[in-house]
Amino acid sequence: MVAFIGALLASRSRQSVILGYIAAGVIIGPYLHFQIGDFTYNGIIQETEFIETISELGLILLIFFVGMEFSLDKIRRVKGPAVILSIIDVGVNLFTGILLATGLGWPLIDTLFLASVLAMSCSAVAMKTLMELGRLERPETEFLLGMIILEEFISMLFLTIVGGLVIHTDADFTVSSMLMGLGAFFLFFIIMAAVVVPRVIARLQRMKSDEMFVLFMLGAICLSAAFAELCGVPALIGAFFIGMTFAESKITLRAERIIVPLRDAFVAMFFVAFGMLIDPSLFGSVWVIIVIAVVLITVDEILIMSALAYLVGFGRRAATSVGASFSARGGESIMYASVGSQAAGATKGAELYPIAGAVTFIMSVLCPLYIRKAFSLADWVARKAPRFMTYGAGVISRTFNKMVMPGSRVFTLSRSLLLAFIAFLVLVMAVAITPGLPGLVLYYLAISSVVLIWYLLQKDLLNVVTKVDYSNLGVKEGVERTVSHYVATASCLGLIMVASVALMYLVYWPSVVVITLAYLLWFIYLMHLSYNRTCDLARYDEIRERSFQPPAIMEIEKPVFNHRQRWKDF
Repeated sequence: MVAFIGALLASRSRQSVILGYIAAGVIIGPYLHFQIGDFTYNGIIQETEFIETISELGLILLIFFVGMEFSLDKIRRVKGPAVILSIIDVGVNLFTGILLATGLGWPLIDTLFLASVLAMSCSAVAMKTLMELGRLERPETEFLLGMIILEEFISMLFLTIVGGLVIHTDADFTVSSMLMGLGAFFLFFIIMAAVVVPRVIARLQRMKSDEMFVLFMLGAICLSAAFAELCGVPALIGAFFIGMTFAESKITLRAERIIVPLRDAFVAMFFVAFGMLIDPSLFGSVWVIIVIAVVLITVDEILIMSALAYLVGFGRRAATSVGASFSARGGESIMYASVGSQAAGATKGAELYPIAGAVTFIMSVLCPLYIRKAFSLADWVARKAPRFMTYGAGVISRTFNKMVMPGSRVFTLSRSLLLAFIAFLVLVMAVAITPGLPGLVLYYLAISSVVLIWYLLQKDLLNVVTKVDYSNLGVKEGVERTVSHYVATASCLGLIMVASVALMYLVYWPSVVVITLAYLLWFIYLMHLSYNRTCDLARYDEIRERSFQPPAIMEIEKPVFNHRQRWKDF
């Protein structure tokens, strides 16, 4: 009943029901204490173990349906942009979260989970707001849906790896045993998806009893969760992967119709139980962390994510809308806080609860505001930004639009370039975990791969630039090679920054802020240089001609000797 009242008040306030569930849990939980006159309140429920156990089932059911929503057809339609932006969005937010936790002096395990709490976006608030504003039919909404699916998959994959590393209490744990467990886990679900599930679906379609259908589905979910824990992986991941095996099958609609009401009831209990574990007295000690986290998320999503979406090929309004839509935090953040607080070796579990709860509440309130103001913000930036910045960003956006956007693509990247990029990613990950001289060697190998990427990319870009119409941007004729060099250099400088950050984080982590700012300044200078060299509106050529024109030699008029006139004068 308390959960119902909380959800009702949240809905009347046009907020997510998750906020109502969490607030209800805080009110009835054992950590809320206050006194009014002779009345003393110490919470209603003191023992939370039973509710936590029930809520875990709700979370497992929730993650199962998240897996069932994994659609390969949606990902195929959006392809490149969704993959690129999803990986960058999660990566940038994880990076800033790790910097925050490192600055606070948190241990590695708590650092990973705090970064995950801040990194994982929530789609429910954004979709609700876009529906209210009538923007569901806009082209970028389809990309948003694909990115949501990919980010949820990335978050589950990340939790699989992190969970395999830290959720162990036995002394016999080794990295090799973890890898064997992960291998057995993935092999099990590959067999399930390829062999077992197709045969089971045919039998489930003929099953007329809804009761038997529900019992089988719940049994499959619980069995998968138990097998995941046996392999050293969080139970949630087992539920997610078994949901993926049933995704886009003929029983999906039936499962949603029968099991969703049960799922919603248990999910409500999960969020209420999460609220019950929040100690309001800790807000006084973590409010600075909460404020910094909100600022970082806003900068990451509204500024960085919007800028990257524009550079990839979205329009300025669509790009800002994409960034604003991913600013909300919700169930995924709370899930990571719940798992992280129970991880072996975690020391900041009590602080993760109020941080996750407060960040979820604040960002769920701010996200609709950001979405409503997204178009106005995009237009304001376009008016106020210097001409050379709008020109340089426009050239990059127009170029990548023809390379990665499905409806506008005129050229496909070469296989050699993709292989070089994959090699760079592998080397960067190796640099990030390898200290000392070996890490430095790997860093130089990563830089060498960037040089190769630049060489291959500018060749591919030249084929694209010759087919792109830049006339409304004011690009001169005959500067295709200069434009391809500019776009390739701007992209590869970003890769060099990523490799440098991976190296210097292990050496002296505050230096990564200096490296990032240096890249930003260099990128701005590069846009200015490109504007001067390739734009019709620039006066660079005129000034250069004036500067290098040799001074005119004044001709001195020589007198002509006229002897007849001279004799007359004489």
